[in-house]
Amino acid sequence: MNNTSCIARTFGLAILTSTTLILSGFTIVSSEELIEIKTGGTPPSIDASSLLYDDIIPWASSSTRNVGEVLSAIENQGFETTCEEYGIQKGQAFPCTFWIQTSGVIDNIDTSSRVGKITLSDTGSGSEVVILSGPVIPGTALRDGYPDIVYNDFSNQDAFASFSDDLNNEVISIIENFGEVTPGDRISVVGAYATWTGMDSTIQVVPVSLERVGGE
Repeated sequence: MNNTSCIARTFGLAILTSTTLILSGFTIVSSEELIEIKTGGTPPSIDASSLLYDDIIPWASSSTRNVGEVLSAIENQGFETTCEEYGIQKGQAFPCTFWIQTSGVIDNIDTSSRVGKITLSDTGSGSEVVILSGPVIPGTALRDGYPDIVYNDFSNQDAFASFSDDLNNEVISIIENFGEVTPGDRISVVGAYATWTGMDSTIQVVPVSLERVGGE
């Protein structure tokens, strides 16, 4: 076989092979894409309890601001500037979450619905502060207020929403371990306050830390 025939045959086999690969739908993927295909593209699960106690609570404690300071900043320099300086907002679809601290006297304990509320007076903030006490904790303040948790950490929207519920359920344990409270008790709270405008008539706080003030 002469060189010309050999080259033509080789060229023909190359075309045939390429055509077969195209018709068969064969696609070359990277090693990262192969891993994603093998795992179904599902990110590893995140344990809500471990994340709350090992990461969120320590981070919140180091990032907290007095509620009066936050509200004063909103009034004086505007909501957007205050959010950028003190808060966490992961996008326009999310409220701004502030980690706040305050103390006050328990004025009222409302258990008329499953979204229990403990109202504090004498906080020095000029606004009514309400601690969400369960047994149902609404909202996504804990999840959205921690900067290292994002939507892409989860396989889908349902998993993203369920993780927020898991964090809120952990808060119930914090409240139950704190013990019984009665009107007149003075307590201190650190928690997440999520807001769209900062102009809320009531500051609703999802607590991650509760302490009795003055040994009460």
